[in-house]
Amino acid sequence: MKKLLLLFAALLPCFLAYSQEADDTGSYVDVQIIPRFEFNPYFTPGGSGDGSSGYSFGNSSLYTLVEGAISDHVSFTLSNHWLKATSGFMSETADLYKSTLYSNTTNWLDIATVDFSFGNWTFTLGKDCLATAGFEFDPWDVDVDYMLIGDTPILASYLWYNLPSYQWGGKIAYSIKEHTSLALQMVTSPFGERPFASGLFSYSLQWKGNFGPFSNIWSVSAIQRPDGGFEPLVALSQQVEMGDFVAGFEWYNAADVDFDDEDCACELLRGNTFRPRVSWAPSEKFDMGVVSNIYTRMGELYDLNAGAFFHYFPIEAIQLHAALGWDLNTAALTAMAGIKVNLHIFQR
Repeated sequence: MKKLLLLFAALLPCFLAYSQEADDTGSYVDVQIIPRFEFNPYFTPGGSGDGSSGYSFGNSSLYTLVEGAISDHVSFTLSNHWLKATSGFMSETADLYKSTLYSNTTNWLDIATVDFSFGNWTFTLGKDCLATAGFEFDPWDVDVDYMLIGDTPILASYLWYNLPSYQWGGKIAYSIKEHTSLALQMVTSPFGERPFASGLFSYSLQWKGNFGPFSNIWSVSAIQRPDGGFEPLVALSQQVEMGDFVAGFEWYNAADVDFDDEDCACELLRGNTFRPRVSWAPSEKFDMGVVSNIYTRMGELYDLNAGAFFHYFPIEAIQLHAALGWDLNTAALTAMAGIKVNLHIFQR
């Protein structure tokens, strides 16, 4: 793995020189600041469940996103997570920076990639999202709606919420016409304490298909644990578009992520995650949908929750959103309301 990355790094100046000589007409840059704030109370009605009640600030965050291209052949992406306020602004924001040199937790740098495209081939280097799971992992983190009941995510799955999915490494992708993309990725393991220094890696094979109204993202990953063994992670995600409606279904062969005594991800909890979802977008002004997460372990129900979300865009840059949800294990209800603003501060 290290030799492959060193080879890519050695060839980087050659790729840049070639692409700049070939064509400079495709250069551009777009810089965004994206603040998001929301309030997320939850409670258990009557005397049911475990009496859970409280509140969080959900996905309240401050992100920046820089996307651009040096030429038609070289593009780059930089996504930073500067502030976080799920339950405690100062402590959670501080944790983003304390975790800078760790790979078994999240930090202030989500994505920092350079893509080299030549014909049907694309080579990616840097810190990128694991090529695993499905459509759930496609949006930027700041665009993801989730509510919390204690430590239980609603709308998002346990895997999305608990797996440190941004890792350092490389990816090779090959596109077949406009409907199929195959990718092979090798990155550091989310179960290793330090990137590269831990000597733990993840290997993924991903297929993205787009066939008219039908699309899919299927992947198989081998994620190395601290003991040297590998956790297999299989994800099958598909969706169909029917006019203004999109219906999807995702399955992962994991129910959750396990943590060690220092509260760091260390392995997958074997089981199943089933994610049926339906969304409706009748106009550019608003959309809404419902999502359920059904988890099983050892043939038994591990947890089940469901939620509905609503987005309204009074102008293109502003999103007002709300959501409602319920969780089986806690028997709690939750709600969320918030705002997200996409500020394009520089474009060229």
